[in-house]
Amino acid sequence: MQRQFLHIMEKKLFLSFLIGAFSLTLSAMSTLDSLLTVYDGDVARAVYYIDAHQQRIDSLRHIKPMTKALQIRIAREYQYFQSDSARAWYLRLVNAEEPYRTQAYMGLVQLSSSIGKYGDGMALISYVTDDMPDSLRVDWIEAVWRLHSEALASSTVPQLQQHLSETAAMYYDSLLHEMARQAPYSDAIRLRYEFLQAVDADNIPEALRVNDTIISRLEPWSHRYAIEAYSRYVLYDQAGKDREKLTWLIRSAISDARCGITDNGSSWLVAKECYAVGDLERAFAYSDYSLTNASFFNAPTRFIQTYALGHEISNSYEKQLHQLSTRLSIALIALAVFLIFLIGAVFVSLRQNRKLQALNREMKTMNEELRTINRQLKEADKVKEQYICRYLEVYSDYIRRLTTMARKAGEKDSAAFMDREMENFYRSFDDTFLSLYGSFVQDFNALLKPEARITPKPGERMTVEMRIFALILLGITSSAKIAELLCYSPNTISNYRVKMKNAALEDRDSFEQRVRLIGSPASNKF
Repeated sequence: MQRQFLHIMEKKLFLSFLIGAFSLTLSAMSTLDSLLTVYDGDVARAVYYIDAHQQRIDSLRHIKPMTKALQIRIAREYQYFQSDSARAWYLRLVNAEEPYRTQAYMGLVQLSSSIGKYGDGMALISYVTDDMPDSLRVDWIEAVWRLHSEALASSTVPQLQQHLSETAAMYYDSLLHEMARQAPYSDAIRLRYEFLQAVDADNIPEALRVNDTIISRLEPWSHRYAIEAYSRYVLYDQAGKDREKLTWLIRSAISDARCGITDNGSSWLVAKECYAVGDLERAFAYSDYSLTNASFFNAPTRFIQTYALGHEISNSYEKQLHQLSTRLSIALIALAVFLIFLIGAVFVSLRQNRKLQALNREMKTMNEELRTINRQLKEADKVKEQYICRYLEVYSDYIRRLTTMARKAGEKDSAAFMDREMENFYRSFDDTFLSLYGSFVQDFNALLKPEARITPKPGERMTVEMRIFALILLGITSSAKIAELLCYSPNTISNYRVKMKNAALEDRDSFEQRVRLIGSPASNKF
């Protein structure tokens, strides 16, 4: 029952965190441009992938009874997600029986490599005895070898470097020996052994062949796939094949992103490559994503590694942002001038409407001419509403883009700037719309039950609900489009629409249709 429950939960969570993800296959993602486009989307949805990873862990933590095998599984889920939590779960099992004891120490050693606490990791090695299960020997020796190799790469003391180099070589020889011993009994170990032998011999074609076999047996976009894709990136880098290496580096980054992995080096390297070719916007987004992940995972070494490049990219991006900000300021001035002309056109149109209505009362006998004039009037209204909607779209888009760039550049007052600009935008929208439909507030409230009628706050002319239905009156019925114009989420817009329908004085299903008839002669139809 426990295994069946875990299987069901994993399937549900896997489907949930892939909602909205690109459905491209490997064959479709053959170009760097398409891969980068996919990665852009995954970075934008990073919070959903991380949330799915957390949900997967939470589902495991609620399983009863909490066995040692389950505790190891939870610790491994945290291994590349949150270092502090992973360490806490492994420490629960350091005094457990085998194989859980060795698994716990091995996880702690691997974690020490990830967060740069090499001394702690080396101190843990002596706690693992030779009576560990055979099934763990290869992974244990490999973990210790990688610990010494990473410590060697970060050391600057010659005497320590010599010691670490000799120790790492000793563990590497032990790893190859153990792999050779177990290779006849394990296909996975045999492939890993063949891969290391090919790398040692600088036989890149053979290493790529073995790596290809390993990857073909993995589930696409899994964490293991990300690791093997990164190995393939390293091989192509050694072979001097730039296009192929970047393709596999991005695939590795995509896999880590979709798995909600926060301890990943691929994203930082992709940012570095984008910066090298002048793609500052992507470089900034990827470096910011990498810094956020490093902070979430709590890996000082990864954070330091990413910060220097991120700072350089941020400075370059800020200069580009300043140039764009100047252009946007000019565009906003032009937009303000356009708004003045638009308001003038609206008032002219209103005067013409009044004259046409007076002419309609005086010339009842000229039915054919009146129908022609009415058709012309409807066309003018349609053009007027299109211009208003276009103005709202451009105005809100410029505010959103300017604020996004300010936030990316690290300006602390970006939120206050957004609030001020949105307040001005709403005030301008209210004034413009009510200049066209002066009795809209009263007419709208007349469609609601007395207890549900809305009174704008002092200093405001309309509320959020009124602005939503003002846009519906102008012909914009999509919640997504209304959310884009008013800078709310689509769910918020949908909730307001349902709330107002439920407060309708008459039939709720025809409420929005009655709103759209406000200000028109047909408004008395209902």
